[in-house]
Amino acid sequence: MVYQDTLQLADHGEGAYEITDLIADFIKESKIRIGTCQLFIHSSSASLLIGDTADEATKNETAAFMAQLAPSSDNIDNKINASMDAIPEAMRYAVAQTSLSIPVSNGRPGIGVWQGIFLWEQSKHAAERKLTITVTGE
Repeated sequence: MVYQDTLQLADHGEGAYEITDLIADFIKESKIRIGTCQLFIHSSSASLLIGDTADEATKNETAAFMAQLAPSSDNIDNKINASMDAIPEAMRYAVAQTSLSIPVSNGRPGIGVWQGIFLWEQSKHAAERKLTITVTGE
């Protein structure tokens, strides 16, 4: 069986936002007990990741690390600087994921007890995002 939908996610602006409950609800709605859940974010400036939920600081540290790894070019003044400063930001997209697969076990996301699924919004400019979720299995 295959169950799929594309959801509109509210705009939050820059940062990491946990979407585990949203995914769990979708899997439950699918009535699939064993299988795979595939997530795809329709954006190059937003990513999906699995992170630790035991400590609230963890998701902020992850976003801070990625921002240092590839600084934002949001504060650009002219076209020459824009082309040069956009390089690190483009590299951020190269290391970030726009899709993610997780197992479905007993009708729930098959992730660890302290793991959560996060949408990492990389842009300071808030925007609605489309997330396609596909659950396959039985």
